[in-house]
Amino acid sequence: MAANQEILDHLKESGYRFTGKRKAVVDLFIEYQNRYLTAKEVYEHMKKSYPSISYDTIYRTLALLQQLQVIEEMEFGDNASKYRLSCGHAHHHHLVCLGCGSIQVVHDCPMRLININEDDFMVVDHRFEISGYCSNCRHIGRDS
Repeated sequence: MAANQEILDHLKESGYRFTGKRKAVVDLFIEYQNRYLTAKEVYEHMKKSYPSISYDTIYRTLALLQQLQVIEEMEFGDNASKYRLSCGHAHHHHLVCLGCGSIQVVHDCPMRLININEDDFMVVDHRFEISGYCSNCRHIGRDS
């Protein structure tokens, strides 16, 4: 799900109003679809167009978009949640840069290498996110 109109139609079909603020948040995630954003980054961006916007509005909007599977949430090691536009691609995993939040798709699935006795545990979903530093941020990561 990456087209703005497709996402906005999904909101309407799910019974939610289409507002300028929601559109602006969706536009932001589409613009930065290859990286994770913090709630603070979303808030700072939105504050430029909507000076009176509150963190509560941002968190409610993020929760709604997450509930509708428009965005995905991931917790990073610093206990901060970050969000990105849901991929909608075929099964894959990600390399995530801890510096800039950029994402690279990994098509190979390491799950096939894990021996799980399905009598003991039934896997219904899995997610592999590999954290590190992209070539642009690598020097920053070593100094931090």
